[in-house]
Amino acid sequence: MNLQKAKPVILGLLLLLAVFPQRMLAQMDAQRVVNLEYRVSNLEQHFPINADGGVAVFLFGAFCALWAQNTGRNPWSWFFLGMLFNVITVLVLLSKNSNDRQQRQPAPS
Repeated sequence: MNLQKAKPVILGLLLLLAVFPQRMLAQMDAQRVVNLEYRVSNLEQHFPINADGGVAVFLFGAFCALWAQNTGRNPWSWFFLGMLFNVITVLVLLSKNSNDRQQRQPAPS
């Protein structure tokens, strides 16, 4: 008879133990979601700035490589120089282009 009275109590305890950790885990998951949303929003704020800078660096490299290819120089070297030193490399290219044009012009008679 004691066993029959204990069955509902045991089932109630098992049910409580089964539901209570799930509620606690749900609260922990909700906190994780809030943390992830915060981190993603921070990344979204910083990403466009970095993406624009990367595009500009690539375009400097591409411009330098195109110029080098058209003047018979090594385009790969100038591409990487353009990506690393950006504006300085473009200024050097403009200077070299000016010197090349002066050397091609015939001397005045």
